[in-house]
Parts: sequence; C-alpha cells; structure tokens
Amino acid sequence: MVLWVVFAVMTGVAILAVLAPLTRGRSPARSGQESDLAVYKDQLREIDADLARGVIDASEAEAARAEVGRRLLAADRAARDARVSAAPVSRAAVTAVIVLVPAISLGTYLVLGSPNLPGQPLSARMERPPQEQDVEILIARVEDHLANEPEDGRGWEVLAPVYMRLGRFDESVNAYANALRLLGSTAEREADYGEALVTARDGVVSEEARAAFARALKLDPRMPRARYFVAIAAEQDGDTDTAKRLWRALLLDSPAGAPWRATVEQRLAALDGPNAPDPSALGPSAEDIAAAQDMSAEDRGQMVAGMVERLAGRLAEDGKDLEGWLRLARAYVVLGDPDKAREALASARENFPDDAAAAGRIDDAVRSLGLGST
Repeated sequence: MVLWVVFAVMTGVAILAVLAPLTRGRSPARSGQESDLAVYKDQLREIDADLARGVIDASEAEAARAEVGRRLLAADRAARDARVSAAPVSRAAVTAVIVLVPAISLGTYLVLGSPNLPGQPLSARMERPPQEQDVEILIARVEDHLANEPEDGRGWEVLAPVYMRLGRFDESVNAYANALRLLGSTAEREADYGEALVTARDGVVSEEARAAFARALKLDPRMPRARYFVAIAAEQDGDTDTAKRLWRALLLDSPAGAPWRATVEQRLAALDGPNAPDPSALGPSAEDIAAAQDMSAEDRGQMVAGMVERLAGRLAEDGKDLEGWLRLARAYVVLGDPDKAREALASARENFPDDAAAAGRIDDAVRSLGLGST
C-alpha cells in the first residue's frame, strides 16, 4: 500500500507542475486590442468633424462609420477574449484537482483492479494454451520454436502467410524460402514465394519472382495465380501483345465464377483501350452459359444454340475477329461439340495467316480447351 501512496503523491506533484503557472494569470496591462479600440473611437470622432466641416457628404460619412464600426466591434471582441484568457485559475480548483485525481485513480484501481496479482512475463504467457493467446503471442511462440529448431519446414510454412497478413513482407519472403528449401518445391509453394517477393517489392515482378512463377507453371501449367503474375511481368516489360495474349488465355480457362475474372478483364480492357470489341457482339460468354444452367434443357439449348448460330453467321461474313473465333470455339466445347470447336479455330488460322500474335493465341486456346491440334 505504501507504494500506491507514493504513486499518488507523485501524480499530485506532476499535476501541480502543470497547473501552478495557470494560477498566476497574465498582466492586466493595456493590450494591443485595447489600443486599437482607442484608435477606432478617434476615427469615428474625426468622421463627424469632417462631416461638420463639409469635407465629406452624408453618404460618405455613413460608409466610413460602418467600416470603422465593424473594425471597432472586432477589436472589442478580441479585447474581451484576451481578458478572459488572462484570468487565472483559482487556487481552490487547482487544489481540488491535485487531491481528487490521485484519490479517484487509486480508489478505482483498488476496487476494480488486482494489485495483489503477480507479474506475468512473456515466457509465462507463452505457456498458455493457443486458444488463450493473442496473435502476437502465437507468432512469438512459433518464432521461439524456430529459433531452437530452424530446420522445421512446416513451422516456416505456417508462419509465412501470417507475416503476409501482418504486412511483414520481407520476413514472409524469408519464411517461404525456408519452407521451399526444407519441404521441397510444389506449385503452391513456388507461387506463394513469388507472390511474397512481388508484394515485398511494391508490386514489381522481379527476376527472382519470375523464376518462382516459372517453376510453379512447370509443375502446374494451368495454375491461375502464377499465370496472372507472368502476365503482369509482361505488362511491366512493356510487352503488351504478350500480356494481352496471356490475359485472354487465362480468361478462356477461368470458370464463370472465378474471383480473378473481373481483375483480369479490367487489365485486359486497359491494354485494349477504347477500340476494344464490344463483348456483347462476341457471342455467348461463360457467364451466359452458366446462367443458362437454371433453364429447362429445351430452353437452354435454344438460347445457347441461337447465340452460337448468330456468332458463327457473323464470323462467316467477317472473319477478321479473332476474339469472336476464340469465343465460338469455347462455346462449342461447353456445348460438347469439340469437332466444331476445332473447325472454328482452323477458320481463325485461315483468317490470320501471317499474324504471329494471333497464332500464339490460337495455340493457347487449343491447349486450354484440350483440342489436341488444329
């Protein structure tokens, strides 16, 4: 209890050091605001004198009085504020604060606090069950474990995404690298490592990150996340043709409800610019076909077949629409007619015989749709 009394006295001394200067107030000497009041009053008298001598007429005198009066009121308010701010705080108020604040604080702690509990160092808190610990304590616990057993790859793999969520990106990169070294390479681990590198470099896909995504795609060529960042890398290099080809190939492989579709479509639209083809003119999209699943079999077949037929007819008249051919091939695959999908892509090749970029996109479509060769 003696310790708490000492704390209360120390609090009172601190409060006294802050409030003591306020009890003295400021000098009531004539302020600048009060001097301004005297000047403005003199100006009003001079206006009346000028009017009486005929130097100014009545309208000019009235305008001058209004302006001086406005300044006089402003100066009067400033003088009153200065007098109020100069008023000292009463010694009784200071005494009450010095006595009451420590007393109330100490009393509240004695009633609601637990002054008799022993201290709880970090090591003791870390021994609690995981469900009773906060995130920082859990991280400290894993870090302590890894400090003693740095070859525990599973521990690094658990810690890496936690670092990412907390914004500790460099530490996340190190944790993912250790997990890869100790547990071996998988598509997911390589993509996680690459994404951590990109995030740690403020969105720049470095050579090290590109290598990680390349290893991920070697293990899983259809992995959307690795393909996304490879397209980002091409875009950052200024290779817009390759970036657009990669974006479109990713869209072709993405289901209607894929969470990344909107982002990919936005990036593709930004690269295509205002002259991009109208999606509504390209035939049935993946969303259209997915929506048709809720219809009856007959209605669904009629709707999709009608859209595909219209697209095929338009392409027969004007075959210089690569997006249309790719959309048509995908629609045929969804409808279970791979032969017609191959025919659509073969027609696309005929319409773009000397276009290397178009040929690359057609090849991507053949692979992603599982059509063998065309």
